[in-house]
Amino acid sequence: MSTDRSLRYNFFNLGLTRKAKLTIIYSFLLALLFILSYISPMDDKGVYVSIVIFLNLVGIAGFYLQFPLAGRFRFIALFNHTDWSIPQHKKMGYWIGAIFLLHPFLILAPKLGLSNSDAWLAIRTVTFAPEMLTGLIAWGLFIVWIGLSIFRRHIPIHYEIWRLWHSLGFIIISILATLHITSVGSHGQLQSPFNILFWLLCVISITGTVYNYLLKPRLLKQQPFEVKEIKKVSRNDWKLTLTSNAQPHFKFEAGQFVWLNSNPSPYNLDYHPFSIASTIRQLPDISFIIREWGDYTNQIGQLSIGQTVYVDGPFGQMSLKDSEGAKGIVLVAGGAGIAPMLSLLNQLADNQDPRPIRLLYGNTSLDQMVMQKEIKGLEQRMINFQQTLVCDQAPDNADVYLGVIDKFVLEKSLPESALQHWSAYLCGPEQMIDSVCKNLVTMKMSKRHIYFEQLAF
Repeated sequence: MSTDRSLRYNFFNLGLTRKAKLTIIYSFLLALLFILSYISPMDDKGVYVSIVIFLNLVGIAGFYLQFPLAGRFRFIALFNHTDWSIPQHKKMGYWIGAIFLLHPFLILAPKLGLSNSDAWLAIRTVTFAPEMLTGLIAWGLFIVWIGLSIFRRHIPIHYEIWRLWHSLGFIIISILATLHITSVGSHGQLQSPFNILFWLLCVISITGTVYNYLLKPRLLKQQPFEVKEIKKVSRNDWKLTLTSNAQPHFKFEAGQFVWLNSNPSPYNLDYHPFSIASTIRQLPDISFIIREWGDYTNQIGQLSIGQTVYVDGPFGQMSLKDSEGAKGIVLVAGGAGIAPMLSLLNQLADNQDPRPIRLLYGNTSLDQMVMQKEIKGLEQRMINFQQTLVCDQAPDNADVYLGVIDKFVLEKSLPESALQHWSAYLCGPEQMIDSVCKNLVTMKMSKRHIYFEQLAF
């Protein structure tokens, strides 16, 4: 037992970042089916067939894992790190799509090099054989659904509605693909344990989706929040405060976010992600800074005191635990990205953190800067905290940098000589995140010490 504990301790204390550990675990799960097939008693199929089997098994394992990666499972660490799991879901979608697209061609390739008659026979068999029907339908649907995913932003449909159809489509594809694998695929066809394993993985992946759409709303209905306060804090930003006596065990960490639904029924698909701006000390109240930036947020001021709001979460792992060994911390917020930074900042203040803390806060105009009285109060209260405001438009006498949060602003606000020992937390538009990350790396900050959350899904 002591050896097992030692191995676990050594693995989690190798100096690996949280994302590196997640990637290792995910890579192992991807390769697990192939490892099991490799050690199972089967005839040697040759190098080419082994490569095809490897691609197919890694592809189907990745396909099954796509469901929980985007499934909002906050109690499973691998799938709760949305800053890692959502990009991983999108990135793996391209690789899985390529493997599935090439699958029939890889199967046919050796036979196409034979005589014309053998090649045409192979093509007719794959195309018209009854046992191939489920595979062909799954393959065709997969291509269509991948195309819809790639061009989602050009489709005039709400995200949650699209997400439902996206999930339902891939559930059908999952069932058809599993039927194809277990009836035609060599492992499922020759060994019943593999049939059981494939169907088990299929059922597990689908069960998670069923839980999200049927069971979770029922649980949320039993634990509602209500609007305690809604007030405007800038020309297009609102501070929303919710409270609940039905959620005594609701806990979160500074930097996390939740999905909010203000419709009468939790089964309504209209959920929206917002970062928490308050700290755990303020529970049972939780607060959000919400910018008018779309159909839902443009109407956020119409919420009424006492109105029921359903809260799904918390999610995300942008935690201060990641920077416990850092010698300083820089928080970079763009627009509505100030919300999690307020939570992190107040938590640092509550902890009486003595390290240098810097907040770089960017907006289009000065009148969009929210919670300035509170932030200036923290500058007086905290030992070594300074805020830098950056915006495109400001009065000539304003104490702000004009422009965007670029390398010049970073160099003026941060001690470049010691930056390799600092950590950074970023939240804002994707373009800002990418730019700040690149600039911090050029200023010698380690990429593994940069944590971020983008305002997009």
